[in-house]
Amino acid sequence: MNEIVSIDTTVKRPPRRFVTLDFARGIAILIMVILHIVKHILDTDMLMSDSNIVTEPIIALSAMIFIPFFGGLAGFFLIASAASNMVSMYRDLEKGKSVRSLIVKQIVGGFILLIFAMICEGFTGYWGALGDFFLNLNNPAATNWAIALWRWNHFETIHTIAWCIIINGIIHGLLSMKGRWKNRRNLIKSYIIMAIIVIALTLPIWLLVDVMVPGYPFTVLDPKILISTPRIGIESFWEIIRAPFLNVFASPTEPLFPYLAVSFIGSIIGIIISQPKEKINRNFPRKLFLIGLSMFVTGLIGVFFVIGNVAVNTGFLVTGDIMPIVDFYFTIVNHGQWTPYYASYIPQFSWLAQFLAVNGFSIILFSILFRLIEFRGISKQFANRSKFVRRFGTIAFTNYNNQWYFFIVWAFTSFILKGTAYAKLQWGGTALIILLTLGFYSLVNWGWEKIGYIGSLEWFIRTITNNLIPVRRARFGPDVKWWQKGQVDAETQFYNAEWINIVERPEIETDSKDKVVVSRTELRDSKLSLTLSLVGLFSIFFFVTSIFGLLIALNSRKREGKNDYNKAGLIISIIAIVVIVGIFLTLSNIKIGVLGLV
Repeated sequence: MNEIVSIDTTVKRPPRRFVTLDFARGIAILIMVILHIVKHILDTDMLMSDSNIVTEPIIALSAMIFIPFFGGLAGFFLIASAASNMVSMYRDLEKGKSVRSLIVKQIVGGFILLIFAMICEGFTGYWGALGDFFLNLNNPAATNWAIALWRWNHFETIHTIAWCIIINGIIHGLLSMKGRWKNRRNLIKSYIIMAIIVIALTLPIWLLVDVMVPGYPFTVLDPKILISTPRIGIESFWEIIRAPFLNVFASPTEPLFPYLAVSFIGSIIGIIISQPKEKINRNFPRKLFLIGLSMFVTGLIGVFFVIGNVAVNTGFLVTGDIMPIVDFYFTIVNHGQWTPYYASYIPQFSWLAQFLAVNGFSIILFSILFRLIEFRGISKQFANRSKFVRRFGTIAFTNYNNQWYFFIVWAFTSFILKGTAYAKLQWGGTALIILLTLGFYSLVNWGWEKIGYIGSLEWFIRTITNNLIPVRRARFGPDVKWWQKGQVDAETQFYNAEWINIVERPEIETDSKDKVVVSRTELRDSKLSLTLSLVGLFSIFFFVTSIFGLLIALNSRKREGKNDYNKAGLIISIIAIVVIVGIFLTLSNIKIGVLGLV
């Protein structure tokens, strides 16, 4: 391995990493792949048809509610990216790197990522020209290679991340001048103010873009082609040149306004966790949870109101036709479609409700992960147990790009099950393709790490930046070949990194009778088990926390002894699990028809 993979010659020990951020990237890609498989393969038309929907169990309707919502959690990946980027910038500053070199590194790296994002969306990605080839394995001649002429400008999360890297680099560089980066409190205040300003400017920005180009970005040029993705060779040069910049402010999916604010939130998290651990408030996960919860609840109330408004304006109360409501709710993955510019009957504040709901939920997830891992002192143990998920995040961009893996699996599996390639399937067939695709991903990624991920998009980007940017080029010795500078040393980056704990886990102490001795004020796991079990019992979105509550309660009884907290946590988590299982079984046996919605 050491003969193949280049190693930073200035590093004397394995890199220090936050396993929560690595896990978050992996779980974001994993969930995205699963949701995209369900979206493209599950035969929802048949499931939602009048003749079938009444016979489907209510649990299927519940799945249709949860799946689109989780598909809207692109901000979760953006937060992980921004937090990681901020930690990296702080480490450069602490090593004595100049502010100028930091800004150059961010700008060059961001623009290179932006170029590769365009290549991914237009050509190499699963909805690019290459993806279309794998979607037509049964008839390669049907491949629409012309997709590359317009889809390169389709603005997705990776474009947002690239622009945020550029903008955050410039902003943080300016805020860091004259040693001001050391005053974290002032920096956090600055990022909070900027996040609020970005959210406040969102609607005016959309109005301005609509004034500049009426109907942007939803004017249809051709079936499935919007004015935001003009075609090279058909639309004018000016229309093609302006689109990448207009999409920054008003793309249908994840524009910089308001998603730059999400990046600022991630930057704040990065600023906080990059401090010496003794300076980090132990209540940080709780405060982060409460912030996310307030956003989520406020947004969810707004989402219900918006859907009610859509129901009234689409005639549901008169016709009883639920499909317009379902179709609208499925657009929750696309921020821009929750604006009146997409449909006149959508209230002005709808985008804010969508933004608060999905991103508040993402913040809650981060608060839970940090509390369960770094603030429990189990980073190394968790890293060892989460390799399957983390492997998806090691080359996250490549795994996003290579989602055409499931096109290949779909073609062969569908042919075996249905006698034809790419046939829509029911839940059983869809679940089978999910399992086969994830297995295929895991095998490819495991083999790829053996050669330092040579040929991945991350390798191309790292090779360019590590050879082009002076501050990064200086990290390598003269004996390191150009192509080695882009490799990832899985041994130190993935397996044996120095995993950071913010709160160290205390050793178990016992008395003369071998009874565990723990101060009542230090029963952190016992108290956590109670909190998680209560959250699991009194929520729907977070019911899985009751399982964590049960496991932590059992573990804390060994480490912290039996006490009132873990006793209550044990009982409540068991009750919560029984209730959830009961609800699941009940909803699995009651048909949608009894609701009278169709």
